[in-house]
Amino acid sequence: MKKVKRVKVLLLAVLLAGTCSIDCFADDESLSLEIIKDAIIGGLAGGLVGAAVLAATRKPGQHLEYLAYGAAGGVVAGGAVGYFEAQQSLVEINGDEVTFDVPLIMPDVQEKGPRGTSVTVMAHLVSGTF
Repeated sequence: MKKVKRVKVLLLAVLLAGTCSIDCFADDESLSLEIIKDAIIGGLAGGLVGAAVLAATRKPGQHLEYLAYGAAGGVVAGGAVGYFEAQQSLVEINGDEVTFDVPLIMPDVQEKGPRGTSVTVMAHLVSGTF
């Protein structure tokens, strides 16, 4: 019975989060909106994965926490993906405004034939609009 209540609370939270409109994230270029969208999509995808794993068990009624674990893992993974998609450079200059962020680190793997492979790591340090 306790697990059923947890699942109901989780579903209610997902429904409320999906139906609420947040005015502070209404800007088209809002980085927070990108992170929240990816976290919600990740949570829904994780819930589906949890449901698929639940369907593969012998006694699904005893393992309803798989839905919650899948949704929680999806929210964390989706939020991380959104965070790394939203980040641009270490220092961003827009007119008179200067902001500091964690730069997006992009690895690049290049194969050099018989000599092996080379891994290059690149990060944007400064970007701006003048």
